[in-house]
Amino acid sequence: MENKKNLTDQAYDQLLDMLMKGSYRPGEKIPSENDLKNLLGVSRNTIRAALNRLNVQGVLETRKGDGTYVIGVGPNLYLNSLVPSILINSDDLMGLMEFRRGVETASARLAACNATDEDLRNLEQYFDTLQNHQIDNHEFANMTSDFHVKIAAASKNDLFVSVLKLIKWIITAKMESFLYYKPNVADSSFYHYMIYRCIKQRKPDEAAYMMDRHMGLLLQRVDSYATYVKEHSQEDLESLKEQIIVTNIFGKEEDPDDEQDSRNHESHGSDRI
Repeated sequence: MENKKNLTDQAYDQLLDMLMKGSYRPGEKIPSENDLKNLLGVSRNTIRAALNRLNVQGVLETRKGDGTYVIGVGPNLYLNSLVPSILINSDDLMGLMEFRRGVETASARLAACNATDEDLRNLEQYFDTLQNHQIDNHEFANMTSDFHVKIAAASKNDLFVSVLKLIKWIITAKMESFLYYKPNVADSSFYHYMIYRCIKQRKPDEAAYMMDRHMGLLLQRVDSYATYVKEHSQEDLESLKEQIIVTNIFGKEEDPDDEQDSRNHESHGSDRI
């Protein structure tokens, strides 16, 4: 079994190497399984297993009765290959979030340089929805994640978009209750607005600064969440999902602590905007 696994891995690596070197371009048909087995000196089952892996990763597409075609080879291939490994070894959540912090900061900087009018309208939808609709924790978590992906899209760097989608997927898969843990709506909305304003005003350094501050506070939340998980039962974690966020976030009455926090944020960032 081990030898068979090694042969499949070797065939996969050889096929991938051929594709990376441009032997077959996107849209082109690759040789048949029979031709590939002769070329690589392995069994047809081994070739089929290697091709299946490339199909799952979106590199190849097998069309019934026609053959196998190249879809594309690029950064997404490597990200898709990393998913199983990251999911298995994602105990270092703080390390993952620190990586995200760097990506998000660079993404905001580029977005301030490259955002189009359409990108800005897409970002504005986030604020319109929060102001005019009642939002529960699940919706808010998804909306904030999508807001960050929209910033990445505005950066015009497809790799940033793919990375942030992957990170969102990992967090959702491994720690769904984190999406409901202390959403800090006022804090997040403040920084989201400041980041958006800096992007709209074409201020890349300021946009990066605000995003870095936002991510720094998120890291503190992740650390707090990790402690909460250790000290509470699964039933407590499930109960987080039942909490509801107050409607009309930007117009709601804030408690004194939230109001003071907002004033602190304003004064901290006022010299940079």
